[in-house]
Amino acid sequence: MRRSPSMRSWADSATFATLARPQDAAYRWRSVSRRRTLPATSLRGAASVSVTVNVTYPADGVGLIAFSDPPMNFGGGELGAGILDAISEIEESGAKVFVLASDTRGYFIAHWHLGGIVQAMEGMAAMGNAVPPPRTPYGADRMLFERVGDSPLISIAANNGQAWGGGAELSWGCDLRIAAESATYGQPEVAIGIPPGAGGCTRLARLIGPTKALEMILDGRPITAQEALNLGAINKVVPDDTLREEAIAWAAHIAQWPAFSLDACKRSFMGGRDLNIYDARRHEQQIFGQTARRADAIEIMNAAQ
Repeated sequence: MRRSPSMRSWADSATFATLARPQDAAYRWRSVSRRRTLPATSLRGAASVSVTVNVTYPADGVGLIAFSDPPMNFGGGELGAGILDAISEIEESGAKVFVLASDTRGYFIAHWHLGGIVQAMEGMAAMGNAVPPPRTPYGADRMLFERVGDSPLISIAANNGQAWGGGAELSWGCDLRIAAESATYGQPEVAIGIPPGAGGCTRLARLIGPTKALEMILDGRPITAQEALNLGAINKVVPDDTLREEAIAWAAHIAQWPAFSLDACKRSFMGGRDLNIYDARRHEQQIFGQTARRADAIEIMNAAQ
């Protein structure tokens, strides 16, 4: 019987590793940071590795979440929990925008922990559950994919390398996406016997349309950052050595606007995109009316005349 590819062979196989190129010297933002070092229990069967999630505030109104789980940033577990905690911390800080960025060279998130997914699915099969409960490890991972988009803050994913499977889906869940020239995105789940399960079918189709999304899902081939830009999956492609700097500058530009205005724009867009045109227009008008009658909005509009 042919064995399914292991997590390591899947990540390293010639089929899927062709476009995963290591980064040149990665830009490191220098700032005083709160360092959170989390004890990691390896799901790969290897020795435990130190997971780090650092929260810094490199510009006014901007929070930076820099994470690392070398050598390849497999998603889930303590890494996902650390990112969730970091988002909550930044929300409480008064920031308006947060950037997700990797400190592991060449990898945003290689893909999600396959061992963790298998363990969760076996447990669910025994319980007869079709959806992982939130308090299980995989259920908590599922919350992360919703959290980045549901946050009242604007979220930006900065991909410095490989973002496949859950790594790509975490990017699709963010509001905006910027990538290094050498970065890649992929939904290769079909090769290991599963469909994408965290936005690779749903969010990707909304970003680039059903035709190209289904092609990417069934083909299994990673695409370059430039291809992703051409498809409309991401917003910007920048040189590798300026990715972090440009992501922060972009976030700082957005953060100059009033927080209530950013929140209203996001709620209007997100709440209306899946409605029919008539309901979407009513939703848009409702958010507009709620926001435009605020005293601070009226003050700004009067000053701009």
